[in-house]
Amino acid sequence: MERSSSDQVNDVDWISNLPDDVLLVILSRLSTEEAVRTSVMSKRWEHVWKHIPHLILDMTRIVNSKEPIYGSNRVATLMTKIIDNHRGHLESCAIDHYSFQSVNGMLNTWIQALTCVKHTRVLTLTHHCPHPCVPMDLEDFNRFRDISPNVMSHPSLRSLSLGFYNLENSLPFSNCSNLQTLKLSCIVAEVGVFNRVLAFCSSLEVLVLDIKFSKKNGDPLKIENKKLKLLLVACCRNADGIRVSAASLEILAITYRYFRRDEFFLTAPQLQFNRNFWVAGEYMPHISYNISKEKKSIGHEEFVNLSGDFLIPTASLSVRVDLMNPTEVERLRQVLRLWTRKMIELEIIFKDNNAPREESDSWKNNNNFPNAEFRVNTVWMHNFSGSEEEFALASLLIRQHMVVSKMMIKLTLFPASKKSKIEAAVAKLQALQTEDQPDITIKCF
Repeated sequence: MERSSSDQVNDVDWISNLPDDVLLVILSRLSTEEAVRTSVMSKRWEHVWKHIPHLILDMTRIVNSKEPIYGSNRVATLMTKIIDNHRGHLESCAIDHYSFQSVNGMLNTWIQALTCVKHTRVLTLTHHCPHPCVPMDLEDFNRFRDISPNVMSHPSLRSLSLGFYNLENSLPFSNCSNLQTLKLSCIVAEVGVFNRVLAFCSSLEVLVLDIKFSKKNGDPLKIENKKLKLLLVACCRNADGIRVSAASLEILAITYRYFRRDEFFLTAPQLQFNRNFWVAGEYMPHISYNISKEKKSIGHEEFVNLSGDFLIPTASLSVRVDLMNPTEVERLRQVLRLWTRKMIELEIIFKDNNAPREESDSWKNNNNFPNAEFRVNTVWMHNFSGSEEEFALASLLIRQHMVVSKMMIKLTLFPASKKSKIEAAVAKLQALQTEDQPDITIKCF
């Protein structure tokens, strides 16, 4: 008997015979809209998408720019259906939305469903202005309002990112000790609202600020957190100062250059560096990083992921590192790999190391710098002992023409008995200079 064409198709549809976990890997390569569309292919695919761990719901990709109000209402309804029809928990969800009355009402519904029902761990919410031709008669088109108190406090939610909102109050953040990561991008609020939000989020390990105070009232922004590992300040407009007290802070990145010396107060015992990055009273964009030896570091992971967006204006870097620790060496490589523009200053403080030697992929075993484009005007090395690892890093910077102007090596922390060894190492570095590097200065200070 001759077989039907549908039977023949089923015989070659090997993909549908794969287990769900493999199909989910395939769907993960698609956009959320494309993954949802697979439900019409056959009964086998009808419910598979409902178990994907990540949702990206982007209204701006779907809405017709000529009819944003009508389109937003329709797409907002579809987005609600996708969230409601999804089964199980979500690892992450990102929502990009316009703001109209109907959408504003749904935003709270989405957040509650994603946090309380879907137990989403990473939530990103971004507001977008409607088409410029649409008259904006809603004064509060981008206000983060009508969000239920404590809606962000579900214990499953670990990371929250907000973009382009006006925070009227801090109520949605009440009791947010569950959050480890908070990223505020283009957020406007009164300083009191920001201070209450940061006080509510008492367990933060990562804080990213691109914010503007709606008005100046003489009060500073207060960041007081014992668990904070990474603080990145990209913008802080209209600020009457920032006061930071963070006993565990390992990474401080300030790319906003309009701070005066008397506006920024830092208490962070883990960040002890020697260079002064205030020029004529104004701050020079800078990153200070005390590299951790811990195998798991949320601060480092977030910094590496974030820095591509924020490093462009950064002029200098200070690092404290143990070159005998393979974890710290690899993290230093990853940080230096990020720079694609010339750095003004690089300060390296070598940690005192009395621990047993560990096998590591150090610079003495590697002739290539992690970033071939890396260039720095001046390198400052403190606590330089002349060890093989330290000499290998310094010599690599010289041999591969990474240093443009000066390499300065500080000796004063060591007794006289060690100075001869260090001076001999410096002499070897000086001997590495080639004829096309006549202007480089290598000396002790």
